[in-house]
Amino acid sequence: MGILAISAIMVAGAGFYLFSQSFPNFKPGEKKIQADLKTIRQEVLKSTPDLTPMRTEDLESLSSKEMDKSIKKRATTDQRGVFVTIFEEPAAAYYHRKYLSNKRDALIFAKTYHHEYTYWIKGDEVNLVIDQQPLGVYNEKTGELIGARSQKMIAKLDKSKPAKMEMTIQGRAVGNIVAPRPGGKDTLSQRCFDFVRNDLSKEEEAILLAIAIFEMVERKV
Repeated sequence: MGILAISAIMVAGAGFYLFSQSFPNFKPGEKKIQADLKTIRQEVLKSTPDLTPMRTEDLESLSSKEMDKSIKKRATTDQRGVFVTIFEEPAAAYYHRKYLSNKRDALIFAKTYHHEYTYWIKGDEVNLVIDQQPLGVYNEKTGELIGARSQKMIAKLDKSKPAKMEMTIQGRAVGNIVAPRPGGKDTLSQRCFDFVRNDLSKEEEAILLAIAIFEMVERKV
């Protein structure tokens, strides 16, 4: 066998090896997602600074400003950061992993002082889990959250006005998620909410934060 033929085989073999290594990242299944989630969660818990506890009355201080932001591109594209309050307090850590795919496949793990959130993104649909309990499927285009148990809409983010989106849970308006003002450099221009009800239940608070954190992360990646 000639040298050129041997070289061709070696190149082909190397190409196959690289493909086989990246294949699980092309269209991740349940097993791959769960394995990656375990790794990502441990990484976030290990390296995240102490997060400030936010009561309902503190939610309006959450901002889209970040600290400790980093991006790594390998077989996957990994981005992480910590959203802070308008007082520069670390409030919500996240880790976003984008997989090699001809469609949208990604995984997000986020943590606040009180809750852990997992988002498995497949196209426009997002499987949302709070504290290891399946909440439902969120449609990023329509803003509707369909409950995992009821299979009915339990929450909706009104996306008709992207600059100021009203969030309703079980038909009740609970707050407005706002986009950062273009060119705004002051801290207040980066707030996540411009209004949050002061009588939220613990469940409403967790759902509102789940959607808000997802929307903030998606603007960053």
